[in-house]
Amino acid sequence: MEKLYVETKAGKFPIDEKIVEKYDLEKGTYSPFTSNRIVNEKGDFTKKIPPKEPVSIRESEGEIDEMENGLMLSTSEMIDIAQGVDSPDLN
Repeated sequence: MEKLYVETKAGKFPIDEKIVEKYDLEKGTYSPFTSNRIVNEKGDFTKKIPPKEPVSIRESEGEIDEMENGLMLSTSEMIDIAQGVDSPDLN
């Protein structure tokens, strides 16, 4: 585990590992109490951002498809979203 520090005007102060685990602190974020930056030993503030997984659509029978996140869309709704329009109101 990388040693983390709180960056202040007076310098960097080490954060105890128990505190890091308790509050799930990580480099590239801000301290929940003082809003100071949390950095590593070298003063690096950059945060690792995990790559996003592409959203895929499962094949289904019928006109409604379910996406991985549970969202269900009909074929016409997917077309509307892709075209950036809404279906005309037929009433």
